[in-house]
Amino acid sequence: MIRKKRLQAGLWAAVAGAGVLASTGVASGAGVDMYDGQWHYSLTPYAWFPNIKQTTHLTTPLGGGRTVDVEVKPDSYLSNLDFALMGTFEARKGDWALAMDLIYNDFGDQEGRIKTVRGPGGNEPLPIDVNLNVGIQVLIWTGIGSYTVARDAAGTLDLFGGVRYLGLETSTDLSFSGPDGVLGRSGSTSDRVNVWDGIVGVRGAVELGAGGDWFLPYYLDIGAGNYSNWTWQGWAGLGYRFDWGDVVLVYRNLAYSTSGDEIVEDMRMAGPALGATFRW
Repeated sequence: MIRKKRLQAGLWAAVAGAGVLASTGVASGAGVDMYDGQWHYSLTPYAWFPNIKQTTHLTTPLGGGRTVDVEVKPDSYLSNLDFALMGTFEARKGDWALAMDLIYNDFGDQEGRIKTVRGPGGNEPLPIDVNLNVGIQVLIWTGIGSYTVARDAAGTLDLFGGVRYLGLETSTDLSFSGPDGVLGRSGSTSDRVNVWDGIVGVRGAVELGAGGDWFLPYYLDIGAGNYSNWTWQGWAGLGYRFDWGDVVLVYRNLAYSTSGDEIVEDMRMAGPALGATFRW
């Protein structure tokens, strides 16, 4: 029986957003002073287009575990996206801020590609015929509290702590065969996983020039929790301020890593994200 390979595919198409919090750490647009000591708010709808790489542990009907390196590309999961919601909300008063990021994705059957298969004796020949379809429903929520420790003409720096939650429900249809029948099996499975991680990190922006319109947003966190040994997320990019808010383009990475007989052994999502921040 297949041990949760679907988790992976979902996880990362899912994770497709653990949040462009990048824009929440930058200075405000020309119309709003986010640091005037009053309560101010911002909303950032965004889209993230990552490449997904994951390593998953499978248990076949033949017995024994095998590690499978699976890759899902954006042209696969975007074409099978049934519904998506991505956005970040922040409330700030002076140097203190609370921010939440919510991502929900519902994918139909998306195609995956098996890159390598490793068994007890090392790498095994890739299957001759592979059919891999994954259906995914994923919810990712990130909540942080932050404090601005540095703010001047050069930019801002916030320190923060918080939690990241991943709820993933997946269904997988997998059939493959190899030389002499090795790994020759097919089957369907469904699973649910809930992952909580505590995270700490930094975020902010570096100003470009004296005009104050262009800036470089950045974000980095690291954490651990009940399912993963560790997780990290980071991004950096380019932003531009308008009177109504900001437009930000970043390159973002999100990764999980575990050890032992876990469903998710290693996973990484990396790709561009585009968001627009509205402030009031």
